[in-house]
This record gives sequence, C-alpha cells and structure tokens, in this order.
Amino acid sequence: MWGRLAKWVMWLLVWSMRLTVWPYSRILSFFRKNTPLPAIDNNLLLHSATSLADKIRNREIGCEDVVQAYIARIKAVNPQLNCVVQDRFEQALQEARMVDLQLAAGTMTEERMKEERPLLGVPITVKESIAIKGMSHNSGRVKPSQRVATEDASFVRRLKEAGCIPLLVSNTPEVCMCWETFNNVTGRTNNPYDTRRTPGGSSGGEAALLGAGASVMGLASDIGGSGRLPALYCGVYGHKPTPGYIGIDGHIPVSEDESWGNFFSIAPMCRYAEDLPLFLQAISDPAKRQNLRLKQPVDLKTIKIFYIEEEPSILSDRVHPEIKTSMRQAVAHFANKFNIIAQEVKIKELEEVYQVAGVVMLRMKSCNSVYQKTEDNPSEWNSVLLTYIKYIFGLTNHTHPPLIYGPIKKYADSISDKEFSEMLELKRTLMQKFEEMLGDDGVFLYPTFNDLANYHQQFYYKLLNISYFTLFNLIELPACSCPTGLAKDGRPVGFQVAANKHQDRLVFAFAKELESAFGGWAPPPSILPPEKETDPKHTMDKVTTQG
Repeated sequence: MWGRLAKWVMWLLVWSMRLTVWPYSRILSFFRKNTPLPAIDNNLLLHSATSLADKIRNREIGCEDVVQAYIARIKAVNPQLNCVVQDRFEQALQEARMVDLQLAAGTMTEERMKEERPLLGVPITVKESIAIKGMSHNSGRVKPSQRVATEDASFVRRLKEAGCIPLLVSNTPEVCMCWETFNNVTGRTNNPYDTRRTPGGSSGGEAALLGAGASVMGLASDIGGSGRLPALYCGVYGHKPTPGYIGIDGHIPVSEDESWGNFFSIAPMCRYAEDLPLFLQAISDPAKRQNLRLKQPVDLKTIKIFYIEEEPSILSDRVHPEIKTSMRQAVAHFANKFNIIAQEVKIKELEEVYQVAGVVMLRMKSCNSVYQKTEDNPSEWNSVLLTYIKYIFGLTNHTHPPLIYGPIKKYADSISDKEFSEMLELKRTLMQKFEEMLGDDGVFLYPTFNDLANYHQQFYYKLLNISYFTLFNLIELPACSCPTGLAKDGRPVGFQVAANKHQDRLVFAFAKELESAFGGWAPPPSILPPEKETDPKHTMDKVTTQG
C-alpha cells in the first residue's frame, strides 16, 4: 500500500488542481446568480409519505390532489434546478384517479391496504439510472440516444405493488461517474439552497427535488456515496442499506463482478425519517426482508454510540466545524435524554480507506463506462488515450469525470496480486473491527463528507475526502446521511449514522430521534412563508392549501 511519499505526491497533485480549479469556479460563481425557489403554497407537500399514505387510505385527502400538488411543485422549481429528464405526469394523474376510484368502491379494508399496499397513492421520483418501463434509462449518456427501459427493475415493481406512483426520472451525471450532477443531455442540476452550488452526485437530481419540497420519496443508488453525499448537500435523508436485500437489476451502470452487489446498493432517499423503514421494507426482497426486522421497535436507551469526528489521514482536508458541532450536539443530546455516554474511538486502518476502497471498486469486472465499444459488451474498450485526445479537441460528446475512470481503472488493474491481497486483508480487518465494536446494539457516527455543498466544479480538488462515504461501501455496512439543520451561511449540515449488517432499524431509530431533536429537513428559507423562515418544523398549519 501507499507509503508516505506516495501519499504526499498525491496530496500535492490534488492541491495543484485546487490552485487551478478554485479561482475558475469562484469566478463562475460570482457571475452566476443564486435564484431563490418559489414558496410552497400547498401543505400537502409538507406531509411525510407515511402520513400521506394514511390520509389517502382514510380518504381524508384525494390521491389526485396529492399527485397534482407535486406535479405543480416540480414544474415550479425545475426551471431553477434542472432535475427532470423525463416526466410521466399524465399517466401519474390517471393512476391517481384510479386509486381514488378504488378507495371509493371500498373493495379492500384499511387494514388490508396498509398491509398489502402501504404506500398506496404516494408519489415518488426515480433516478434516471434506474429502469422504469417506458421511461428514459440512459444514465446521462448521449449515446446510445433515447434508450428506454422495456421493463421495471424488480424494486421499482415492488414499489408499484406497494402503491407508489412514479412521477419522473431525474438527472444523473454521465454513467453515474461523478460526485456532481451534470451531463451533455440534460445539463447541470443545481442545489435548492443555493443554485450556484451543486446538489452532489450521482443522485443529485433526486436530492435537489427532495430538498426543494418537490418530492417526498426518491429512489436512488449508492456505489460510493452516490446517495449519501447528495443527501448531505441538499439536507435530506439518504440511506445505503445492508447489501443483499434489494437486488441490483435494472441499473446503469452495472457490473458482472461477483462483488458488485456488496459494494453497490439501491438507495432510498426521503425528507422525513419516519419514511425510511417503510421505504426500505417496500423495496426489499419479500423472501429476505424479515431479517431486517424493520417493524420491530428499537429501545434507544439500550444502544451504544461510537463516533469519530475526523478521518486519520494526511490526505483528507479538515472537517467543516459546523459538521463537528452537529455531531457533538447529537452526542450531548443522547447523553442528556438517554444517559448514553458516547465513545470516541480511533481506528488506524481508516487512513488507508481512500486507496483500498478505490482499488477494490475499480478492479470490478465488466462495468459500464464511456469507453465500451458496444452497449452489450462493457469489457471491450476503445483506446483510453485516443478517447482522451478526442475529448481535448472537442471530438467527443462525453463529459470529463467519467473519462477519469479509464486511466485509474488501468492503474488499479496493474496493482500486483500481492498488494491487492494486502488491501483485501485490510478490508477484512476493518470489517471485523466494526463488527466487534457495533455488535447488535451499536451505532457509529461519522461525517458524510468533510465539507458542505460546494460551488459547481469544485469537487475535483475534494476527491481525497471521498473515503468518508466509500468506507461503508467497502465494509458493507448500512449507513444513512442524516440532516441536522442549516449552517450559518444557509447550507445544510448533517452526518452519517451507521450500524452493523442487518441493523438498518437502529440507524432509522437514531435518525428519527435526531429529527425530533434537531428538526431534520430544514427547507430553503425562500420556500417558506416569511413568518416561519426560522421554524421549518411547524409550517403545515400556516401554508394555504390549493385545490
């Protein structure tokens, strides 16, 4: 593994990139205008998915009214955010009317509906890398153009069976290979809290819609923080589940490597913590989901809390002070309310995660990329050098981030078997340490990332910090990025909560308590009525309902 000299060389390379990119991005941000989003004018948008499902089942509200409210909100904010790749608004309204007719007919009891169709009538948005029959499924690529999914992914089918109504597919970077969200098909997606900034990636379209109050549930994916980083940047929840429960079909990119399903996961995203267990229950394989015990209550007084405020690596940057503050406030809250004394731990092996996680992921076989010669054979590549030369001279439609995959994939494949075995041994050591530490009653608090939402294009020089979120892909643990409010400059703040395998329920219970204590999703101030800008937890009674 890397010696100190190699690490310092990498650090210097990234700092040279910082000196180039930072002035450029700052100049662009100076000339770009931050465009505040329009205010929410319908209180249906401020209910959780759980609440909406209950009220639709009880016929307190109409499903068509809910779907129409979200369609109107999406149309209101998309000009500023640019999240939508393709919508299915007309079909969604037709499906909503059918739900209302079904409920009026009274053919199913409320209890049976709650058990068999727990999300009946709830609208959902979906990342464009995920297959919804009849919808764009190109993962931000120019070619193949106009690729349409011929069938639903298995987990999309389960959501529909649970009663969800898909509204659209949302923007993603090309082949999901960037931690910002832009491509040459749909363009650049903006952050709802500051449109000069990125919503993160690769699930940036979903995160931006959720943060703007234009979605209540977002179906995304996570292979290296792709669901959790955007959740941090847009102030919502993004969960990477325990591997093996959901399925990996119907997603681009995909890999034929046997370890892909351990690293990659479909990722539920939402605005309200109480929706996390319901969401994961709905998308999980019915034959396996009982092992998650998502309906079993968690006694928070019995949990153990471990935390690390900062990664022990010379490569990573300092953690933003308001992220550290939010973690300390959470630790203090659980000490005061539940008499739980959190333990700050040191895990030396974390300083190697940047390299190990990257190489393990990059060595996976037959993953979709911009280099593949044909759609059906991701293993057969065009020349990396020639493709880069074409990019330099403007002779290709590719964006730059997915091109980086080529040379670093070549580097990862060139690593000796002996060195790779050492990396796998470090992975096993980390997995064992976390398993022993967490047991079946522990949670681990860790920054989702070292910083808050950056201006567009600044992520290039933040790449040495990705081990904050790739850690949990590497060691195959469930982890959720949880919002804890807004920083002084208005950007969302939060951190990750992780637990042992199959203990997603502990993460969700902890997230719900954090939400109760610190407010969870704090809407961008511009979308709330003026008198409630500083108190986003209590807005529903003050917002006028339309329709």
